[in-house]
Amino acid sequence: MFTNYLKFAIRSILKRKVFSSINIIGLAIGISVCLVIWRYIEFELSYETFHEKRERIYRLTSSFYTDGAIEPYTGYDLGPALKSDIPEVKSFVRTHGNEGILRYQSPSGAVVRFQEGNVLFVDSTFLDLFTFEPLMGNPGIALDQPSSIVLTETAARKYFGKEDPIGKLLNLTEGWVQGDYQVTCVLKDVPENSTIKFDFLIPIHNLLSSDFYRNNNARWDNFFTYVEIHDQAEMALLQRKIPGFIGKYKGEDKKIKSDAVFRFQPITRIHFSIDNQNEGTHLNTVYFFILISIFILGIAWVNYINLSTAKAMERAREVGVKKAVGAQRIQLIAQFISESVIINLFGVGLAIILAILFLPILGNIVGRNFEFDFAQPGFWLVALILFIAGSLVSGFYPAFILSSFKAIDVIKGGMDKTRGGLSLRRGLVVFQFTASLLLIAGTFTIFRQIRFMQSQNKGINIDNMLVIKGPQLSDKKGIESRLIAFKNELLQSTSIAKVATSLAIPGGAVNIYTLMRNLQSGAESAKGGNIVWVDPDFIDVYDLKLKYGKEWNVNIKSDMRAAIINESAVQAFGLGQGEDILNQRIVAGLDTVSIIGVVRNFHWNSMHRPYSPLLLLPEKVTSGSLSIKLNTTDISKAIKDIENKYTIFFPGNPFTYFFVDDFFNEQYKDEQQFSNIFGLFSILAIIIACLGLGGLASFTTNQRLKEIGIRKVLGASAGSIVALLSRKFLSLIIVAGTIALPVLWLGSNQWLERFAYRITFSWDLFAIPAVALLAISQLIVGLLVLRGANINPAKVLRAE
Repeated sequence: MFTNYLKFAIRSILKRKVFSSINIIGLAIGISVCLVIWRYIEFELSYETFHEKRERIYRLTSSFYTDGAIEPYTGYDLGPALKSDIPEVKSFVRTHGNEGILRYQSPSGAVVRFQEGNVLFVDSTFLDLFTFEPLMGNPGIALDQPSSIVLTETAARKYFGKEDPIGKLLNLTEGWVQGDYQVTCVLKDVPENSTIKFDFLIPIHNLLSSDFYRNNNARWDNFFTYVEIHDQAEMALLQRKIPGFIGKYKGEDKKIKSDAVFRFQPITRIHFSIDNQNEGTHLNTVYFFILISIFILGIAWVNYINLSTAKAMERAREVGVKKAVGAQRIQLIAQFISESVIINLFGVGLAIILAILFLPILGNIVGRNFEFDFAQPGFWLVALILFIAGSLVSGFYPAFILSSFKAIDVIKGGMDKTRGGLSLRRGLVVFQFTASLLLIAGTFTIFRQIRFMQSQNKGINIDNMLVIKGPQLSDKKGIESRLIAFKNELLQSTSIAKVATSLAIPGGAVNIYTLMRNLQSGAESAKGGNIVWVDPDFIDVYDLKLKYGKEWNVNIKSDMRAAIINESAVQAFGLGQGEDILNQRIVAGLDTVSIIGVVRNFHWNSMHRPYSPLLLLPEKVTSGSLSIKLNTTDISKAIKDIENKYTIFFPGNPFTYFFVDDFFNEQYKDEQQFSNIFGLFSILAIIIACLGLGGLASFTTNQRLKEIGIRKVLGASAGSIVALLSRKFLSLIIVAGTIALPVLWLGSNQWLERFAYRITFSWDLFAIPAVALLAISQLIVGLLVLRGANINPAKVLRAE
């Protein structure tokens, strides 16, 4: 019996090659999208799962200084205090990122030197808490000595080549900590599914004992703190102890922020948190992609159901004859299900090939090296589930429809219409159009929001702004005069308009985030604010608009001890209006500074968040970064000239540069990736829908060829026939648009809530995608109907 079912199924598929091909291709694209999205989601959900203690590791987040906004940063002393006061906390680890120049001199005298930005200061227990695979050395004691340094495999190869790095010395030149460090361990490269990124690990002891830290520790609230909880600890009980813990350590500021809290964030959830500063993925993005895969697979299944039920009348006589000779309904159902199984089997096979081709495209979009692990049971389980589900979902309804025909009605020719099948087909076509329209409109909305953010007036001029990393010199005494001389030398070039130095760059992190308040206000009014150190030329170079007061005069000592603030700081700290703001004093950490000027609000970072209080503090010159305003169209020549001068002034320092506009737009990388992925899958969904639409249009035209022939004989034009047969598809698109509009409005508004500055939902966000979909569908239907309308009526009517 099974052999007969298989034989009949193959014969039926071969007999209807066009419709079978449409079904197989549509199913293959839908299933391949599901496999690709499954691989992407599997990767996203795997973040930090490689740590052996992952169930007991939490990161501390704080709303202590942020008016309820959650921040991942904490103070340096939080970890030790938690371990001391709360029994549920077993251990802690603090991390603090840094950068600097690392240098290795081989016994032969050759020197290898690079500017490194992935240096991480950590507690000595870091490798006890986190699981990073060691390749050389003992990770248990690798960070016990202050002069130790741990490298990743790539970093070790970069400096030492094929040499054994253990015991070798690396010299670190950096603003806070410098000196010789002995390599004690080499780790396998940090997995891509980790939010903790580093190339070098250095004991945090060195940072906490540095001169900068001792002088400024009260303002250092930008550490990451991780804790390990005891196995039997109850998180609910631990969280209830936090208010009392906070009250104990408020000290003189006991009135400040009575609603302050610390929260324990599971390490496996960090990647999905919107406060994550390490390329986090919001969980809603994963949900969106799951929804997209359901839409696309649903469209493919709809194609199969629609085409199968549309062909029902063509197979009615087959069913009638088989029933007349004794075939049971269950046998007919089994036959039609077997056809669905074979088509889905071919579809899955082709889908695996397509998924292998699509996966690198997705990898390029998100910047990952994705590949399928065919030895993993999970892949084949997903493929099997999609195969079984597809065979049943797409095959059951057509099988029941086809097997329900009565033999006597079919043989007598009494079955002219299948009203139920016709209504279902219309409903499923509406679903296809609705899903396609939502995907197109969603892509368009994301594109418009990204363009809006990138084109908005930032309040700061970053056009043609080149930034080079400042030099790191062991001789700190002469660096100021050399930097000033270098600035002056650059300004002699006609291709350079302006130059400024600063310790941070727009689009990146600020120098310090700390507690601030008006000196005249009580401690309870304190709020979080940002501090950046810049030289006096920074205001002019970035074209910041001074609203009140004046810029710094480097020759006036009082100026160089005062701050320029933004309008957000004026409002946050209640500093009044107009010239009355000037000379008022702000307490920032333990320091008190007077206000010399106010600049209009500008976006230091992206438009995800609103303006926040910002203090610009002056330095005569800094070695952090040099911002160079170019005044030339020959960019490459200007960069080469700058590099030559840099090498002369700062020999041995790597020349590293970037453009601020590119750097700034990196903040929208996640949205750009989301848009590209959304767009890719929208195109695939449209392709599947068009395949099904083309099949239906072709079938409808063939069913009405005699009617078309008669109309042509009576004088109807080809255009009028096309308009007549296309009308019903047009009405289905209108219904789909009516359904899609409220769904799009709700979904778009929910997604746009992530941004402090966003577009509003307007008619064109829906109308343009709807018109585009209408044009595509009508073009396909029109071409197929036109082909039928151009057939010679004599050929069609001759049989009559």
